[in-house]
Formats: sequence, structure tokens, C-alpha cells
Amino acid sequence: MIKKRLINIAKISGLIGIRQTYFLGRNWYLLITNPYLTIKSIAESKDKSQIFLISLTALAPAIVYVLARIVTDLIIYGRILWMTGNVFLIAGGIQALVLAYLGYWALQVRLKK
Repeated sequence: MIKKRLINIAKISGLIGIRQTYFLGRNWYLLITNPYLTIKSIAESKDKSQIFLISLTALAPAIVYVLARIVTDLIIYGRILWMTGNVFLIAGGIQALVLAYLGYWALQVRLKK
């Protein structure tokens, strides 16, 4: 009985995962080709999972960089260094461009409502 329920939960979780992955991939593609309509359709459908995944995707480079920097500093130096180099500036610049792009189109959708 419990084994059967666990199998059903695993199947349903797999199907939900496939569905969310499909929508995330589709939204990435559409954000590049037609960002206004994509953000408008996500906002109108109020699909919080896709809003979360798109936001997390936009923030992922900064999160990965900070975590990698902390781990590397702890392994090499035994403490976290506060000095940063050119890689930090490049990563921050790319992150700012991605957030500005998404912010611009989100603002356009918000203003035209």
C-alpha cells in the first residue's frame, strides 16, 4: 500500500518536473525572441512557479559565483577574502545586464496595463 503510493508520488513528481522544465525552456526561448509578450503572458497567467524559475535563472550566475568564491577562498586561504578582482566585475556586469533586460520588459508590461 505505501509502496504503491510512493510510486504514484514519484510518477506525478516526474511528470510535474518534465512539465516545468518544458515551460522554463520555452520561456527562455521566448524571452530572447519576444520578451514583452512572454512576460505579459506569465504575468496574466499568474504562474508563480515560472516567475520563480525565471527569477532564479536570472540570479543564478551571481549566486553560483558567490558560493564558488566562498568555497575557493576557504580552501586556498582558510578564510574569506574581501578583495575582489576583474572576474567579480565581469560577473557583476553581466548580472546587471540580465537584470536590467528583464526589469525593462517587466516595467514595460506593468506600464501598459
